[in-house]
Amino acid sequence: MTTGPMFRKKLDNKGQGSAELILIVGGLIVIVLLVGSYMSNITEKTQNQIKTLLKIERDFLINKI
Repeated sequence: MTTGPMFRKKLDNKGQGSAELILIVGGLIVIVLLVGSYMSNITEKTQNQIKTLLKIERDFLINKI
């Protein structure tokens, strides 16, 4: 048995900090992609509704003439 002083290893917190940063950035990227997908769906639906409305109005004007 050794009776010398026992030294504690210093823990390196830099790895944990960068891992937390990677998780936060990953979460933000997922949120941005979900919001972008939602906005894209809204834009597509609006564009289809406007296209349908223009077609109906065009057909109405052609039939009126």
